[in-house]
Amino acid sequence: MNKLKNDTRDIALTPEFVEKSDKDIATISALDEFAKETGNALVLTGGYATEAHCRGKITRAHGDVDVHIILTGSESVGAINRGIKTLLFKEDTKWVVRERNPKRVDYLEDDDKKEFFDKRRIEVHLVSPSESNLKYSRKKLIDSKGVEIEICVIDLMQTVTEKIHKFYELKNGIDTSKDRYSSKSDYFDLKKLLTLPELDREGIRDSAQEEYDYVVSLMSKYENSG
Repeated sequence: MNKLKNDTRDIALTPEFVEKSDKDIATISALDEFAKETGNALVLTGGYATEAHCRGKITRAHGDVDVHIILTGSESVGAINRGIKTLLFKEDTKWVVRERNPKRVDYLEDDDKKEFFDKRRIEVHLVSPSESNLKYSRKKLIDSKGVEIEICVIDLMQTVTEKIHKFYELKNGIDTSKDRYSSKSDYFDLKKLLTLPELDREGIRDSAQEEYDYVVSLMSKYENSG
């Protein structure tokens, strides 16, 4: 957990990040409407999904927006990607395509005056439907003006289990050419999620006891270290 002390990203909700979060929430809402209109389903993942599970108010700065579009409609992958690009390029934000393949497109704000982590980023995954990815519930996100949107969010148990597994995987170090160290945001999010009364902590521990016990112990040591 001492790697957290070396993380250079700032998770403080500065006025700039409040403005960024408001724009991100508006974009999430627009992408959700686009998914519905094309017969598909949008599922929010990543840090904003954690906020939605934790009652929807934005509590930290977020680096990016992560969404999965479940392809339940009849339009082709190419048509969906073109529609998303058209939607985003109508925004005030100037977007550029950073990475692309048929099932994943990363968009980055094109602003040379901003550092990378200050720029808006959106990662869109196009995912084939399955029994497991059509069962997500809708949660709220709330912007700084109190405007609420409802959005389909990745399952709580899945979210927590994946975050715990991520910490556990890093216990013996990391190949930074392929992955990154845990960050303040990882710790902050997992700490919040573990306090949710609706979380089946016993179920998580039963399914991965070694990982669960390791991460809980690690977090306790980090808290006690000040």
